[in-house]
Amino acid sequence: MGPYNWSEGRSDRLLTLPLDEELARYQLMAYLQRVEHRYNERKLYPHLDDLQARRETVLCMRRQKEELEHAMARDIIGFDLRAGGPIRSAPEDDGAVRSLEQVIDMALPRIDKALMRGTELRQEIMQRIQLEPVGLLPLRTSEGYLLLRQGSAARVYAYQLGLYDGGDMAEASRLMRTVYVSDYTISWTCTPEQVKADLVRHRSTLPNPAVFAFSTELLLPPIETFLPLAKQLVYELVAGTSR
Repeated sequence: MGPYNWSEGRSDRLLTLPLDEELARYQLMAYLQRVEHRYNERKLYPHLDDLQARRETVLCMRRQKEELEHAMARDIIGFDLRAGGPIRSAPEDDGAVRSLEQVIDMALPRIDKALMRGTELRQEIMQRIQLEPVGLLPLRTSEGYLLLRQGSAARVYAYQLGLYDGGDMAEASRLMRTVYVSDYTISWTCTPEQVKADLVRHRSTLPNPAVFAFSTELLLPPIETFLPLAKQLVYELVAGTSR
């Protein structure tokens, strides 16, 4: 397996030795520039998930480096009576290990910065999304509909979810399955309540569904941002947890 290629968009591969530090730096910076461009378009996903996965990859690289250093043969130069173990000489200067360490030191803070930027942007956008139930909510809210509205245009998704014990809404909302249902044009003659009645009339599998309406004055990409954040917000409400 060759060196990790940041430009491939794969976070399940580990860097291996030998490393080309300049190439790794160039690829990482190019990747992060693309992520920043997506942020400027308010496209959060799958980039936030990918950044988190890449961060875990770099941390795994660090653990591998430490294990490699520990496994290197070193001379015993004394004995630590307090720790009850031998004192060994410092490991020999290994260019490959040093190269790996430099790549880790270069990559981790940049990934953390991009991850923080995306997380802050997510919070800013979520604060500008209004959520309200349409009509009375049934006792069972583990399935129903999400009505995502921007201006007069509304898109409806059916959802099903399972409960998650963790506190990360982004992680928890992945358990929510959504399926596109239909588009509506909201007006005086087609209100969210009438959309709900239409859904009940044409989809008898859910005779008394939970329907959550989301609206925002922002222009949000529906797949990359609006739907993922709507899932997080409704999961928070249904699961009874807090951000």
